[in-house]
Amino acid sequence: MSIFQHKYKPINTSGQDEGNPIVTVNRKPVRRICKCQSSVLAELGEKGKLQDTQPRFGPFYRRDEPAVNGKKEAWDKVLEKSEDRNKTKEDYLFSIRRIEKRARAIYADADSGDLDDLTESEFRWMMIKDGCFFLQLALFILGVPSGKLGYSSNHIIFGKKRNKEDVKKWIQAMFFVGNQLPLLVLNELMKQRFFQTILPEVDKETPADVPRRILYESMVLPAREYMENQTMTSPTPRSGQQQPSDLLHALHTSMCGSGGSLRNANLLANETENVDLEAGRGVNQAKNLTFSATELKKKGIYFQKEEKVGCTHKISFNDYFLFSRLYLPVFTVDDDTELVFKSLKLYEVSQGKHEREVRSYLHLMSDLICTYEDVKLLAENGIIKADNLYLKEKLPTILDNMVGQDKINTSDHHTLRIRLRDYNIAPWEKFKIVAFLIFVFTAVQAFLALLGYIRPRR
Repeated sequence: MSIFQHKYKPINTSGQDEGNPIVTVNRKPVRRICKCQSSVLAELGEKGKLQDTQPRFGPFYRRDEPAVNGKKEAWDKVLEKSEDRNKTKEDYLFSIRRIEKRARAIYADADSGDLDDLTESEFRWMMIKDGCFFLQLALFILGVPSGKLGYSSNHIIFGKKRNKEDVKKWIQAMFFVGNQLPLLVLNELMKQRFFQTILPEVDKETPADVPRRILYESMVLPAREYMENQTMTSPTPRSGQQQPSDLLHALHTSMCGSGGSLRNANLLANETENVDLEAGRGVNQAKNLTFSATELKKKGIYFQKEEKVGCTHKISFNDYFLFSRLYLPVFTVDDDTELVFKSLKLYEVSQGKHEREVRSYLHLMSDLICTYEDVKLLAENGIIKADNLYLKEKLPTILDNMVGQDKINTSDHHTLRIRLRDYNIAPWEKFKIVAFLIFVFTAVQAFLALLGYIRPRR
């Protein structure tokens, strides 16, 4: 079980039949690599588990690892390209030995003894061999040719016969809960000569799709920064911000931000205390807090995209006079969309009940996007980004399947729903505003006419 430094405080929803659970978070958790719970694995079924053909990384799933896993060969390729095999072994062991305690601490204590059963030597070699194979797969996914990695073009894993589905299975395994290696280890291995010589083969442009972008930003960019600092007399210091512990943590941070709080321009923190979440207009009437995008447009609410892609906490509602806008992050729809959010949902479960950001966000988007008309409306405003027309048309169904019965709201999203429901400009209010504008326009016109009359002509 993972260890957290937080207090979990559920909001009282007694007597609630149709409402959705709401949670608040008091303190920031400590992120650790956790094994996927057996009860969750049972719910996933066979399709949701790691398949026999998918690689295992780290201590948690190594016992059911396939016999042919590519790890020994990956390490052999590193040795083949080295000038001195013994020195290379010593270099790798030394680099892992320096960070061994920190790397072990990133893994949550396993009741099954997955970690405790490993000796120091076994743990180090697991990090080295698993890490080398992981990095070679990642670099191959990012476009490095198999020949540059030392493999033939007809190799069973890195050969040209590998198709899109094979790569998708690798990515799924890399982002599977518990099937993780500490980024601390991967970044240390990327400093070694084998990977430094391959680094120039990776395109310098950040990939567009989320999984490849996370691989690129988590491993390639730090390695390039390390290379640049090695050649500089005054190296640039690393950011003081806490670095993600593993790839899934990096994905969650990228999608939700490090803070994960809803930004609300019109509702200050102290004002949220005045919102009665348990009144008749709140939790107990949650079924009345569901609005589609087209319904909100009819209420006079416009939509605008947040520039940062995939940042679920960048949601705000501004109510200014006649111009009310709901700001939403860009939602990219592609072949990896379901994979990414499925991984994030499992990650939230593994990190404890305080995590609700992704599921709450999916619930909100599922309510906003009920029909293809909602999709078109949000796409026109740049919020939905989809190159595949089929996936674009199927988005309401995709979202509904991803949410399932997991309809959960964070307190921030619940407050947002209340404000959206309560926003309404009645017809007479609109008439009063229009009448006021006409009055102002007429008054200005009369003033200008009078000014022109009394002003002496030259």
